[in-house]
Amino acid sequence: MPFISTYNGAMQMLGWIESGRCAKTCRSSWLRNFKYALKTPTNPLKLTAVQRKTMKARIASLSGKRITAPVSKTRKNRPSPSISAAENCGKTAKGNDGNMYKSVADKNGVCRWKKF
Repeated sequence: MPFISTYNGAMQMLGWIESGRCAKTCRSSWLRNFKYALKTPTNPLKLTAVQRKTMKARIASLSGKRITAPVSKTRKNRPSPSISAAENCGKTAKGNDGNMYKSVADKNGVCRWKKF
């Protein structure tokens, strides 16, 4: 593997990927390289069994995950309640805009928030 030939260097790069310092093509190419290093029999990073397991778990947690700006828990643009209408079907709740909403099932049985 070019540039990185140790477990510590690989974990440092995975930390950069996790923090967003290495993104887009940098991120995808390094994840691809590390996945290859884990499955190749020559063991280019010279990993022990414990290191291999740790690195595999870290790569799995990063794979498919997009690094974006943190999303706030409360959505200010959503006027209806933040809680799920499907889980609270038939109940009333106060919306983010201050109005009262009731969870009502439509013709297909899917619950939606309706203002009343």
